[in-house]
Amino acid sequence: MLQRRDLLTGAALLAAGAAQPAAAAAAAAQAHDMKGMDAMPGMAMSMSDCIDHCLASHRRCLETAAYALGQGGALAAPDLIAMLTDCAELCQATANSMLRGSALHPVLCRACAEACDLCAAACSKPRADAPMAQCAETCRVCAAGCRQMSR
Repeated sequence: MLQRRDLLTGAALLAAGAAQPAAAAAAAAQAHDMKGMDAMPGMAMSMSDCIDHCLASHRRCLETAAYALGQGGALAAPDLIAMLTDCAELCQATANSMLRGSALHPVLCRACAEACDLCAAACSKPRADAPMAQCAETCRVCAAGCRQMSR
């Protein structure tokens, strides 16, 4: 006679085996979608690269906001912190729109490029330390990519 434990173990193994092909199929479909995004005619930069730049800028702006708050003084100015967090949020929304293949991604890319330009300028002002300079450079790269993607 089968033990309850044996039945549960068998059911768990069956479920794991059934989930594996489904997960592999989902990963393959996502990879296929991203390959299609890379091959946009007339674009010097792939959409995948632009997404990566947006996500890097999102992260860098949030890290820089935390750094600036920790440093205090002029770096913790509310306007600078707001600029960094707003830029981060817009970069994330722009990356998400491209990942979804949204028809609105060119609109978001234009806004992201402008926000990143403003953020880069703001990060260049307070003082020339490494974290602020790195944030400014990351934002400049993102802005350039988003400008290309918005055309």
